[in-house]
Amino acid sequence: MRLMHTRLPDMFAKMKAAAKLNRPDTEVSIRGLSDIQTGKVASLRVGRVESDLVDLTSDPEIVKVDIHIIPRVPETAHTVIMKGIRADGSAKKAILENLILTSPPALCELYDVEEVEDRRTPFKVAEPK
Repeated sequence: MRLMHTRLPDMFAKMKAAAKLNRPDTEVSIRGLSDIQTGKVASLRVGRVESDLVDLTSDPEIVKVDIHIIPRVPETAHTVIMKGIRADGSAKKAILENLILTSPPALCELYDVEEVEDRRTPFKVAEPK
């Protein structure tokens, strides 16, 4: 599993390094997933993103890269974990609840972009039977 997946903090570091590969003074900002530290991403996807960043920064006009990670599906289901902690630090009770998070689509981030290359794999929707 270790070679197949990349930890999120490692992915962020790889993204920054890839964006600075052509020009080390390139400014890089990453938004989204900032509070998630234990997740993992398929290493193949991380490699594709690194390659895309090197491609993007090969344009000499680009001096800053803004990376924003958003859900591709605008409505995502999440679990809220609420833990009751005693004075000694031990957990006494936990309550789990569902939460549906609605996010703005990618088009909201692309309103002022001159050129868009969509390299995402297409979603395939099954036909109703």
